[in-house]
Amino acid sequence: MQYFVIFLRFYRVIASLVKDNIYLVVSILTVIMSFVPAVIVMLKKLWQASPFQYFAIYWIINGLVNTMFLFDKINKQFVEVTSVIYNALDIPMMVGIIYLSAFSLALRKFIRVGMGIFILFEIFCLIRGGLKYDSLKYVLGIGLLFIMTIIIWQISLYLQQVVHATREKALLLIHGALLFQYGTYIVVYIFDYFLQNVADGVDKFLIYYISTIISIGIGSSGLLLKGLQKLPATTAIRRSFWAESQERPGAQ
Repeated sequence: MQYFVIFLRFYRVIASLVKDNIYLVVSILTVIMSFVPAVIVMLKKLWQASPFQYFAIYWIINGLVNTMFLFDKINKQFVEVTSVIYNALDIPMMVGIIYLSAFSLALRKFIRVGMGIFILFEIFCLIRGGLKYDSLKYVLGIGLLFIMTIIIWQISLYLQQVVHATREKALLLIHGALLFQYGTYIVVYIFDYFLQNVADGVDKFLIYYISTIISIGIGSSGLLLKGLQKLPATTAIRRSFWAESQERPGAQ
């Protein structure tokens, strides 16, 4: 029995060291991957091709925020405040980017109304609770459901098209990546706020980092599609889809 206890303690120490090393490698890889879309956009000269440059900028910001978690000596209060600000801005930023690529009038209206209500509720929560993690406990949950609804709606519209141009294929891959990313964030959110004793901080960050790496990889594959940089902002395929759905581009 004594030998078993010693073995169990030894196993826990080794497992902890292995997990810490995996965490370090994955966290560094996440930061590196965050800059990959921007590199692809620059190499393929897509900075004028909206909204691809905005997705790249979003992931750059994500990488810069994650960089501070690589250093243990950074003030904890600074990390918390920065994280709260980023989490508060994350969903409005991404919803705004998706709005730029949305071609359904119904979806654009849903985004405008929903985003206005969400931002007001978020400001109320931050004023009431301050720049602390707990201040976003409920508003983040609502925000994740809101953005998941928008992403699924947008993907369903792309899938309704019989023929997909390169631009639509790229955006479909990027939205698929975002669906996976925010879907995983829901799991992290539940562990972070409601099941805090089930998983430790390292486990939650590992889930977050791995999901980010996978989603950026999927999104980057969309940016790498051949011929993407040669397409105009609005393709003939999209105009055809607008006509079929009795929606005209440029209508408000």
